[in-house]
Amino acid sequence: MSFSTGKIHVLVSLRLPNNNQVVKHSRRGRLILVLSVGLLVVSSFGFLVPDVSANPDVFANPDHVRYEGSAGLILPASVDNSTRNEVIRCRGCAWKLTVACIPGPENYCDAAIRGCPGLIDHMRVWFRPQSGEWKEVDRICLTNYEVTTVSDLENSVAESFERYVPEQAARCWPAQGAVTNLPLICQSGQRSDSLSWVIPISGFTVSITTSPSWIWDFHGSFKSTQNAGGPFPNMDISHLFTTAGAKSINVVTRWNGHFNVDSLANVAIERELTQRSTMVVMVGQAKARLRCPGVGHC
Repeated sequence: MSFSTGKIHVLVSLRLPNNNQVVKHSRRGRLILVLSVGLLVVSSFGFLVPDVSANPDVFANPDHVRYEGSAGLILPASVDNSTRNEVIRCRGCAWKLTVACIPGPENYCDAAIRGCPGLIDHMRVWFRPQSGEWKEVDRICLTNYEVTTVSDLENSVAESFERYVPEQAARCWPAQGAVTNLPLICQSGQRSDSLSWVIPISGFTVSITTSPSWIWDFHGSFKSTQNAGGPFPNMDISHLFTTAGAKSINVVTRWNGHFNVDSLANVAIERELTQRSTMVVMVGQAKARLRCPGVGHC
């Protein structure tokens, strides 16, 4: 007699004694029979013995997408530099990470060869250039890698850049007693040369280089410059007001530059990195006065 429970097949043989045959019932034989009957009972209630080859932590669908995006992706150092540069610099290209390992004893998976201890973390990297087709460019391990895009990196730079650049210290001369039709001279209080710094972001070493430029708003009159300005006789940042009153002066410092990851190619920073400040200057009306050179000459 035979029956099946899941993928475990059990065969039970019973031999009846005759008059000339003695049947010895050992303890082991009784256990085997009890086990067989127990399995039959479990099967009769609709339970199945699980498939021992299945791994519940591995996705069975090789095209299952874990991550996807359309901006630059920063791939780990296990990928060759030419591929990393291509993927990181193409902001309009698409990418996705799909499961690389399929469960089953007959499906080969090179996760261990690639230093990926968990099959669920073994990913296929797909890349689609603009007006191009999808192509698999490499395989990576997510165990010690945080999926990071160029936008993620730029957001981190925007949150921290003011720690590495000088603060605005804008001021104008004269601070008091300004009058119409005489130049007001201003400065940003910052340097005009480039600045560089290195910070870790999501496990990557990121080098950042930026240069400042300024936009001055003299109560609605704008001036763009790459000069930091300064006190007299520096007239790079100056303005003439023709009417008296309280005049608002706004200045924006814009830091433009690029970054590179792990010494890869430079990538322009598209996220706006700005500092702003505002001041109010009271401008008086200049009055002409006649001076008498002496008695009898006025």
